[in-house]
Amino acid sequence: MDAIPVQHIEIENGKAVIAGTHLKAALVAAMVVRAGATIDETMGHYALTRAQVHSALAYYYDHQDAIEQAFEEAEDYVKQAGVAAEQHLRELRQRRAESSGNERS
Repeated sequence: MDAIPVQHIEIENGKAVIAGTHLKAALVAAMVVRAGATIDETMGHYALTRAQVHSALAYYYDHQDAIEQAFEEAEDYVKQAGVAAEQHLRELRQRRAESSGNERS
């Protein structure tokens, strides 16, 4: 049998994606590595082949430090944005309560 080259990972807009999709390889790998999903669960969730999931994992392990740093930065951003949003909601509720109290006077 002649060897056939197989490429499951492409670079799209500077990000590694599963070939033929716009699905980021790091996201697929995170489902297994961070969320603890099995290969079969990941295949079913994203409608991927076993080879595509393993390719995403291979890409992750080849670039683990950079991918983990990006995950940590994203998590920090979400935490900060969440705190800012909660503070903003508290301020809006307080203003609403104050304006409701003023309308009754």
